[in-house]
Amino acid sequence: MSAVPGGRRPEGAAAAARVSVAVVSTHGVPALRATLHRLREDCEADVEVIVLAAQHHDDVVDYLSRHYLRGDLAAIALEAGEREVAHCGIDTAFQLSSGEIVVRLQDDLAPSPGWLDTVVSTLCAAPDIGMLGLVAADEPRRRGRPPRQRPPEPVDHVDLRCFAVTHSVLREHARELPGERCADGCRFQQVLLERGYRLAYLPGQVAAGTPLTAASGATLAARAAGAELEADLAFHPGEREAMAGLRQSYGLGDVVLTPCGACDEEEFEVLAVQIDFCKAHDVPLGHTYTLRCTGCHTLRVEEDHEFRCPT
Repeated sequence: MSAVPGGRRPEGAAAAARVSVAVVSTHGVPALRATLHRLREDCEADVEVIVLAAQHHDDVVDYLSRHYLRGDLAAIALEAGEREVAHCGIDTAFQLSSGEIVVRLQDDLAPSPGWLDTVVSTLCAAPDIGMLGLVAADEPRRRGRPPRQRPPEPVDHVDLRCFAVTHSVLREHARELPGERCADGCRFQQVLLERGYRLAYLPGQVAAGTPLTAASGATLAARAAGAELEADLAFHPGEREAMAGLRQSYGLGDVVLTPCGACDEEEFEVLAVQIDFCKAHDVPLGHTYTLRCTGCHTLRVEEDHEFRCPT
């Protein structure tokens, strides 16, 4: 597994987050992008986002690298091989997170507006809940206004696609976190029950998302390199406003933490920085960095655009 911690936090954010959301990416860039958009729309500055990518094709790695460089992600972890769906990845999330509450969210699920606030208030009000499930197999997809909050329901087993646990519970039972596939159920849940914690399900917070149309690897790569990435950006303002709003994330000689696809190294040195301009209006859009792997010296070019052309 290759893990890259320590993404840049927004200015003014606290050193430790209130909530860490570990997004598990298994459905490609379209599902990952939709999930990150939902989180950005519904999350505040004290929520950090981690991405665990079990099937890291080149388009997913490129997409994650760009958002990590922009500071949108606190950490990313790329699995060397595919794990079974039953493996929740909470051990990796625990190592990379700083939040008081850790939430695992699969990228094909659709959370309701305000769901994280509800999760936090529920766990704070019931510290004896060891693991709080947030999705069920028969949970319908919702439309319209957010559902009325309902109390947590006791369950014998939590659906591993989406759940929440407190960091204190994880730290207390860190040795019980599964480092490999569990052959017979979730060992962590079993230990929680044995030690007097409750398992519960909170209805109405997360539902199955809209199924995505399958696409070839080449199609996904093209989307990631083009429209999927550009769609994240705002239209550029005038030339003066755009230039004043540009931020240079890295300088010459800086070391950037990002996985190398050619070797096991995770450090790249910044060799060159340039400002990119919109060809139609000659307005600055952002920066492009030329990076070199400190291990195998592979060169890599990363765009860090903050605007896109409206035409």
